[in-house]
Amino acid sequence: MPKFESKEDFCNQTNMKDEINKELVEFAYKKLNIPLEHGDQNYERMISGLVYNFFNQELADARTFARDYILDYEKIRRRDYNSFLEYIFAKREHLAKFIGHVPEEILIEYPVHFDYGFNTYFGKRFYSNYNLTILDASVVKIGDNVMCGPNVTITTATHALDPTLRANGLENALPVAIGNNVWLGAGSQVLPGVTIGDGCVIAAGAIVNKDIPENSVVVGVPGRVVKTLEPFDPNFDVQTLLQEYGMGFIP
Repeated sequence: MPKFESKEDFCNQTNMKDEINKELVEFAYKKLNIPLEHGDQNYERMISGLVYNFFNQELADARTFARDYILDYEKIRRRDYNSFLEYIFAKREHLAKFIGHVPEEILIEYPVHFDYGFNTYFGKRFYSNYNLTILDASVVKIGDNVMCGPNVTITTATHALDPTLRANGLENALPVAIGNNVWLGAGSQVLPGVTIGDGCVIAAGAIVNKDIPENSVVVGVPGRVVKTLEPFDPNFDVQTLLQEYGMGFIP
């Protein structure tokens, strides 16, 4: 039977928080399209890392409606649109119905999976290959120019390690933040509570279980930093370089 010396000890052992994350709640209400009333205590507990009621009616409805939107996303067909751009725009408009924040430039291949959808913030020019999974019981912040290979998983959901506590239904979630210009390789996984800095590359199959500094290359299980990259240069003109080498794009 688990033993705890104090509330602090309980939180440390269970990886749970003991108070509402006011900054995160403010971000959610201001930046995300949330289909719940502001001030919903169960929602605020969920995204803040506290124990919450998974079977709460509002949350259960939100999860299951997200499944419906995902199934409908699969039905968007290129043949029903006059151009590729119209097709991509239709996919984007559909995502905006249930995702927290969707930029103008986004392409997510089907199949894709979300827990809620509305707890996920996508930055500009996001792309994911097939089978992206985001378990967004807490908030997932994704920066600009982020790319995901196939079968990438980002999860905020976690459970008590102790079997007695886990069997009694204790569940919580910890937010994930991914910076700008990040590439998540095929089959990589980002675990609850992790922050990945700008400019990082997460190698195929890597499992990220701790914060990663900017411009790092991460490989392995668990993920470890093996290289540091040069920071992003916003003034670099790759098109000019391609033309110089005779490798420019063909219209």
